[in-house]
Amino acid sequence: MQVSKISTGLSFGRSLRNDEIEEFTKTVKEGKKLSGQTGNSIFIMPSTSLPQAEGLNTGIGHLASKSGIDYIDYLKTYLDFNVLQDLPSGEFDRNHYNSPAFALGSQYISPELLTTNEYSSILTTEELNEIIKANNKETKDTIANFENIIGSDSTQNKILQKAHERFTKLDENSVLKQRYNKFVKENENWLNITREKEPDTEFFKFKQFLATEHLAKGKENLNAKGIKYCGDVAINFNIDEVRAFPNAFKKEHYVGVPTWKIPSLNFDTILDEASDAHKLLKMKVQLAAKRFDMLRIDAAWNYVTPVISPKGETKIRQENKKEMGDSVLKLIEKWVKEVKGEDFDLHNIIYEFDAGPEDFTMFENGNLIAPAKDRVKIYGSTYLKEDWGSNDAFLHRFNWSPDEFVIGPGNHDPQPLRQIAKGIPDICNRNNIHRNDSINPLARILKLDAESLKNPVLFAKAKFAEAMMAKNNMFFFMDVFGREERFNEHRKGSECSFRYKVPSNYKKAYQDSLFEGFGFNIMDSLEKIFKAKGYDKSNPELFARIVKFKNILLEKEVPQAAKEEVSNTVQTAGSKNYTKPAVKNTRSYKPVWITAGAAVVLGGAFALYKTKFKKNEQKQTKLTA
Repeated sequence: MQVSKISTGLSFGRSLRNDEIEEFTKTVKEGKKLSGQTGNSIFIMPSTSLPQAEGLNTGIGHLASKSGIDYIDYLKTYLDFNVLQDLPSGEFDRNHYNSPAFALGSQYISPELLTTNEYSSILTTEELNEIIKANNKETKDTIANFENIIGSDSTQNKILQKAHERFTKLDENSVLKQRYNKFVKENENWLNITREKEPDTEFFKFKQFLATEHLAKGKENLNAKGIKYCGDVAINFNIDEVRAFPNAFKKEHYVGVPTWKIPSLNFDTILDEASDAHKLLKMKVQLAAKRFDMLRIDAAWNYVTPVISPKGETKIRQENKKEMGDSVLKLIEKWVKEVKGEDFDLHNIIYEFDAGPEDFTMFENGNLIAPAKDRVKIYGSTYLKEDWGSNDAFLHRFNWSPDEFVIGPGNHDPQPLRQIAKGIPDICNRNNIHRNDSINPLARILKLDAESLKNPVLFAKAKFAEAMMAKNNMFFFMDVFGREERFNEHRKGSECSFRYKVPSNYKKAYQDSLFEGFGFNIMDSLEKIFKAKGYDKSNPELFARIVKFKNILLEKEVPQAAKEEVSNTVQTAGSKNYTKPAVKNTRSYKPVWITAGAAVVLGGAFALYKTKFKKNEQKQTKLTA
């Protein structure tokens, strides 16, 4: 008997069946409600890192694309998030602190949309294919190619120039031209700034119009699924904006950590409505409020106690700190309400107060300072220890309201959860091993055996579960997929920093991460919370459903393509004197094929599992014990 080669592209873990999704969703929502996770559940997902379908891969993802929104729809079922948080929206140039504060990056332009009637087909299908073909790196499915999209020499930019030429020839009374003219009129205060890298002002306005419309389409796609879009309001302004509004800035001074080299607004005049500093910050905040449903205020501690260092300074010094109290934060909230309306919930503005002790502290004599009270503070559990960095610590050690903070295992900046779980030293934090301080408090909070949390998989699962106990939480996509790479590598010259993408076969990638154990299995988190709080005893029926679905997501399943390979081989073998297949179902959702002739074939199909994933299966068995 000749056994054909079986594909090793197997997926261990499976997606929910259509007839399971409704019950799964119901179970998640009931479990979260009982656990207290009833506020914002934030999925930090850079739009540029969204997956792209093979054959439509231009280099970066789009929320306005079918591929992007299909992915969001898929993961929403498994994560039950109601907020998607993006990274800063300016043109990406090595890092986000080089980006403009007002202009959107060309990464928001979806060239595919320009081939449609809505945009008068100002881009041809052939030109779209030129952009796609130019993205020819071997890593194109997993690493964003900004060079193909951004900059005057990028393929997309050159193709957009052709689209602009056609656009200029359209009838001034056309719907597209009317929308464009309205956009230009409403945004002329920042569109007309002289920009060193954008010498053609009319072409720049055209690109900003497209980026604004396509961002809005992405937001509409999210809103239609009950998801709010959160924008990241970065602390910086770029050099073009400094030159255009010189009186808004304190000459030759930087704000924040001196090595960031971010030009500082003039905080001596910023409270004066007539000052350029006041007007410029207002314009930045209100533009973001128009574009997004929620706002993340980056490095918000610099609006409370800004560190304003002279050029050449490398350290944070006390004499360079300026106390602003909550005066600037109140202005930000006022400006947002002017756009959103007086009934806008200020809990939809979240503030990054997380900083080193030498940079900023929220406490005075052990008490929370006034600017930090009653505002939603963003914290990760990277540095979780007995009295810090957990939902438990913030509620019981500091007596914060569950409404005034959001917590998660991490975001785009710190060490990835998987590295922490494996006890890898943090090269960006004095080579500290963060896991060591986290084990005992996690064991106490979740009523787990501390020794068991030395297992990296069990530690990662515990970190996910602890964050799930908070009313408001957040999860970064790299952690959700169990990735070990650091998204922000915090070093110059990196070819991957801020560039990791979700692959086009994201379903398999997510399922594999669950089976391996480092991916985010929301049912596993709920199971741990229920056991810790005794809900498994008081709500046994709901608990049973949670455990059932947790185990379903850990199931091993051969993909359909592999099944067909096996089937074809079995049929060939069966044409000789071998026993014909006899199907047997051990469970309603898991078919098993048993045949005398197919036994060897199936052995080949599962060889990869037996060798590579044997240890993982043992780990998962321990988890269900």
